[in-house]
Parts: sequence; C-alpha cells; structure tokens
Amino acid sequence: MVHDTSIKIKIYVDEREKKSDVPHYLFKLGAYIEYRMLEIGDYVFGSCVVERKRIDDLVRSIYDKRIFEQISKALESFDKVFIIIEGSPEKIRELTDRWRSVYGVIGYLATQNDVSILYTSNAEETAYLIYSLSKSSISSKNISSGKSLLRKDKKPSTTDHRAWQEYIVQCLPHIGPKLSQRLLETFGSVQRIFNASASELSRVEGLSEEIAQEIVRIIRTPYKTDRGEQNKTLF
Repeated sequence: MVHDTSIKIKIYVDEREKKSDVPHYLFKLGAYIEYRMLEIGDYVFGSCVVERKRIDDLVRSIYDKRIFEQISKALESFDKVFIIIEGSPEKIRELTDRWRSVYGVIGYLATQNDVSILYTSNAEETAYLIYSLSKSSISSKNISSGKSLLRKDKKPSTTDHRAWQEYIVQCLPHIGPKLSQRLLETFGSVQRIFNASASELSRVEGLSEEIAQEIVRIIRTPYKTDRGEQNKTLF
C-alpha cells in the first residue's frame, strides 16, 4: 500500500493505548507517535480528539454513564470529537439485553454538534481511519490557505479583548476555537504566542510540530507586495 509521505503525521497517543495494536499500525502507516498521559481521549491530532471504544467498553461506558462525561469534556477542549466504535455491532445484543438503550445513546451522541461516530472492524482499520483523519486535518492545502475547516471567519461584534484575542489566534493555520484558548492560556497573550518558537508552540496539546513550524514561518516571513511590479508597468 502506498501512502503520501509528503505529509508528516504526528499523533498524540494515550499511554494506556500501548496495550492495543492501533499505535503499531499507525507507526507502520508512517505516523509519528508521541505517547502522553492524555486527560481527554485516546488519540489527539490538530484540534481533534478520538475516543476509541471497543464494543464491550462501549456498553460498559454507557451503563456507568462514563461516556457522557468523556464526550462532554472532549467538546469543551477540542473542536471535533470522533468516536470510533471498534468491532461488530451485532455483539451488542450478545453482551446485553438492553441493546435498545445502547443504540439510543449512540443515536443521541450522533446528533450532537462536532461529534462524529465511525465504525471499524479491528485495530488495523481503526489505525487507518485515524491516520486518514489526521492526514486530512493537516493537509498542505488547509495549512497553506491559512484557514481551518473548523473555525468561523466572522469577526467579533464586541470590543471585548478576550474575543478579539481568540479571533486573532484562530486566524493562524489550522487553529480552531479550543486550540486558540489553550494557546492563550499557555502563553498568556497574543504577543507571546507570536514570539514563541516552533518547539514551544508544539508543546501545546493538539498542536503538531509541522503546524507550529508553518505558523512561525507565516509570522516571521517578511510581507511582499507587488506594488513594485505595478510601478514598473505604470512608469
């Protein structure tokens, strides 16, 4: 299988996922893996988080209501939440007589804004799906455009400093609302974010080194105008 090696994929993986085969397959696909004790989610890339649920874990997390807390916290910190359900859905009926309730919760979560539910059969498929999602999220097209698919372009209608600070930071490549807040909380001001190095920026959870480098290049590259060319034409 041939993969696009021109795009470097960095994925933060929760330490507890080491026991699964997903990180192994991600590595084989060419992703750069960094293990962390993630407070939220199992896999993080860009401003997205993935909750990986095997069928048995899904059922347990619904019964003890853990899944609601997990998704709620994820939505508070990330712009996009992916729930990957791994395994055959038919197993749900084998695990519980209350399978209707399980599907009811799945249906409820699927209707929430910024939540997507995806299905895979095994760890290898899960890895390929995560890899594909992360590659799309940091594609060169999205980065070079200077826009994130997850942020709104509408300027704040208020003079509130915080709203404008978050808006300015969101104008950077692939920075959504949640990631802009984390950057501001980490550095304390827009100026400090703009003065930060790529290595300093990439320490913020959810910000890959590649995106950090692109941000630094945009901030530090001198602005070029074509007025000189126009003047040559006019005079």
